[in-house]
Amino acid sequence: LRYSYHLFKLKSPKEAYEVLPPFHFRVMWLPGATAGSLWSLGNVGSIVAVEHLGQGVGYSASQGALLISGIWGIFYFKEVSKPSIICKWFMSAFVTIAGILLLGYESSPASPGR
Repeated sequence: LRYSYHLFKLKSPKEAYEVLPPFHFRVMWLPGATAGSLWSLGNVGSIVAVEHLGQGVGYSASQGALLISGIWGIFYFKEVSKPSIICKWFMSAFVTIAGILLLGYESSPASPGR
């Protein structure tokens, strides 16, 4: 996409290629392969969760990964620093957790007294 943009702006394939950032394959192959492998493993885990827990519980629980990544982004990587935005994120996280719990309750088999 970036190459296409530069090709349109510069009207030269050679110049468009030269302005692209270097790929650094020797440095980035191990972190890239590790991240891709972990991502694939997470997708397999999501499929297994949906298969064993059902659509309602399995898919909802797998979406809990967004909460974990949000917590990492806020507290470890310091991607968000404004307290108002962090508060909004936690309110959204609470709604997400409530939805996961309600879907889990909805999808659970009926108790004997019902």
